[in-house]
Amino acid sequence: MLFILLVFFIFFSTPVLTSRNVNYDYQLYEDLMYFYNKNVRPVKNSTQPLDVKFGASLIRIIDVDEVNQVLTTSLWLELQWYDYKFVWDPSKFSGIKKLHIPSDLIWIPDIVLYNNADGEPHISIVSDAIIYFNGLVVWKPPSIYKSFCNIEIEYFPFDTQECLMKFGGWTYNGFLMNISQIPVGPDDKPQALSYPDGREYKYLKIGMDLSAYHPSLEWDLMSVSSSRHEQLYPGCCGQDFYIDITFRLVIRRKTLFFIVNLVIPCMLLAILTVFVFYIPACEHKMTYSISVLVTLTVFYLILIELIPPTSMVIPLIGRYLLFTMFLVSFSIAISVVTLNFHRRDGTLHTMPRWIYRLFIRLLPKLLLMNPPEEDAQSENDESTTISDTQAPSFCAGSRRPSPFFVSATIPEGELRLSQLAQMRGLGPDVLRRMLDNVHFIADYFRAKQKRDKASFFPKCPIS
Repeated sequence: MLFILLVFFIFFSTPVLTSRNVNYDYQLYEDLMYFYNKNVRPVKNSTQPLDVKFGASLIRIIDVDEVNQVLTTSLWLELQWYDYKFVWDPSKFSGIKKLHIPSDLIWIPDIVLYNNADGEPHISIVSDAIIYFNGLVVWKPPSIYKSFCNIEIEYFPFDTQECLMKFGGWTYNGFLMNISQIPVGPDDKPQALSYPDGREYKYLKIGMDLSAYHPSLEWDLMSVSSSRHEQLYPGCCGQDFYIDITFRLVIRRKTLFFIVNLVIPCMLLAILTVFVFYIPACEHKMTYSISVLVTLTVFYLILIELIPPTSMVIPLIGRYLLFTMFLVSFSIAISVVTLNFHRRDGTLHTMPRWIYRLFIRLLPKLLLMNPPEEDAQSENDESTTISDTQAPSFCAGSRRPSPFFVSATIPEGELRLSQLAQMRGLGPDVLRRMLDNVHFIADYFRAKQKRDKASFFPKCPIS
């Protein structure tokens, strides 16, 4: 009796222990992959297209290379499609409803980045795909892409860039693989729109998931949209159309760094250029102007390294620096002319008539100033008046006029020269030459004083 009970216990307890120890994940994997071929498109009817949903999550804008016009981004892609070979009954496998399988062991869509700039255009990172019991395959591989981006530098550094990332099937045309967008929100639906030339496309205002996005230190993300296109490539593919999903990223540059380190210094240099006209007419004008010109040249070289070398358009900051360089060059030329006229001697160079009329006659009237000659004439009139009023009193106290006093009313003649010559024992010819020399010296200093009053700049200190 005891033996019968022992046999009965072993017979009924063995299946229970076996069911607990069976690895249903392994058994399910073996059953699904036993007759599976990853090189065949998973459709029951080869004439029907395979529906593939494609979406992406933007993680970070890594770099925007303005010189090479390359946008580097980090994305989490998402692909969904149905594989009829991956269908099972969860009740037969202990309620398992999904399974993780490496993506390199199953068929995956050959979606690549069309406008790839560097690196691998296809998804190179191998990650697990999630297989659901109803045949749904979800694959979310991370990837870093470098795509071409047409950089518009006209308003640099206050520019906004629009970059495109075009994804599509490389070997499967639209008759074999139908790619569609994955809406981000539950209420988002693609809108059917058309281009001016009549081509239709489907548009999603929110094209990427931004829930895991890390803001960039240099760029502000303004918007991300997506569009689905059906396009022909007659040069290579004949009449077969290919479907692509194009993401449009609109980014705006953060300007604080460039304002502090580029714009404000350039404005200060432009303001300093004006002060060259307030420096006295000496060699320091040239030193100051050339120093400003060299500084602007250094800033221009820095700007050339930041912007792409294109001949299509010149950025605003480049135009501003170029205009400032022309202004500094013009100030140097004006300084050269000013120093040239300032160093001229009136006894060796004659003032041109147009300069005399412009700077002595016309400009003083416009600036509400008295011409220098009128000031000199008024001083001469005052001195003459003083001499006339004081001469009679001086002469009245004397019994006879001094032989060295030459009256303004008595003309100089031979009689006067003879009297002076007799008193000093000098000949008339010697005295005449002496008076001529005195008149020459007086005329020279009078002309020099007149030129000094006509000068617009003070004397430069001699270093």
